[in-house]
Amino acid sequence: MQKVVVQLLRAPAGGIRKHVLDIIDELSNDKIKQIFITNIKESDVDLSYLAKNKNIEIHHLDIRESPGFSDFKNIINIYKILKNKKVSVIHGHGAKGGLYARVLAPCLRAKCVYTPHGGSLHRVHGKIKNIVYDIIEKMMMPVTDVLLFESKYSSEIYKKNISDGGQKVLINYNGVGLPDSFSKSLYKAGEKMNFASFGLLRHLKGHDIFLEACHLLKNKNIPFSYTIYGSGDFEPELLNLIKKYNLQNEVKFFNYSPNVYQEMMKYDFIVHPSRFESFGYVPVEAMAVKVPVIASHEGGLKEVVDSYSGYIAYDNSPESYLKIVESLFQGDPELESKIEHAYNRIQQLFSKKAMISNIEKVYLS
Repeated sequence: MQKVVVQLLRAPAGGIRKHVLDIIDELSNDKIKQIFITNIKESDVDLSYLAKNKNIEIHHLDIRESPGFSDFKNIINIYKILKNKKVSVIHGHGAKGGLYARVLAPCLRAKCVYTPHGGSLHRVHGKIKNIVYDIIEKMMMPVTDVLLFESKYSSEIYKKNISDGGQKVLINYNGVGLPDSFSKSLYKAGEKMNFASFGLLRHLKGHDIFLEACHLLKNKNIPFSYTIYGSGDFEPELLNLIKKYNLQNEVKFFNYSPNVYQEMMKYDFIVHPSRFESFGYVPVEAMAVKVPVIASHEGGLKEVVDSYSGYIAYDNSPESYLKIVESLFQGDPELESKIEHAYNRIQQLFSKKAMISNIEKVYLS
């Protein structure tokens, strides 16, 4: 008999969107019917293709980022949608999705799976909101059947601030599918350097840090270009920095690409200067297409990029990125070995097949 699994997510954008869509795409079959409830209007990709699969049902709700009266209305509307669906599992993603899932699961007599993502872990909401979120998380623990973390870091932060979770905890690394083709180019010392970053344009993603580094690079007369893929509320600040440092000829923006792998292979290096990161999909994707990664050493990134598989800006400062780039411009004999080590690391630790298999076991058990 086909099980009904519900995915609850506030807004499908960035890494959390990729994670949830991978689950829906891979686990909508004869065994599992998926119901996806989210704020479609805030998606950073076209979700219309989901309607073509008979095992996927999608519903739009105006789920807002800040807590408010609309949350009570949404929970009631979700209950009306699901009450006759014979739901087996409700999987909530992020703070808002997790709240909805844990309120609704007992009402529907469904198993409750919760995956905390970046926003609910990084404590960037301000002191009062952080306290409120912590209280809610602790209240919801008794109705949470499985705490499914995407990294050890996420689990440790949750344990520190909320609860250790006991037997409910399962760490399941995010994974990517290995592409059919890889980057064939290898940066040669002294050539123009082509960098790119991918991700939501938010302060926590650190694009401004690398823009500061770009200013230093320009002063050093190192030729480069920097392309930023993404959208978000931090874009005006980034544009102001570009204007301030006269980087209009070196830096450009694009929205998300439907083929991230293909875009990544256009560049010499992928830069991920995040201030907070629960996992880090972007470096994993770059490593999978054999494009070298320059990244910060924050949160879950410590589990993704090590010194053998990439270049790490340990203090995440513009000067640390400058130092890395200068050494690459002069020539790094270990560049090729780092690329190969990174690819092998993806195969061993961050396989989408393994990720999906573990989640399927949770749903069907």
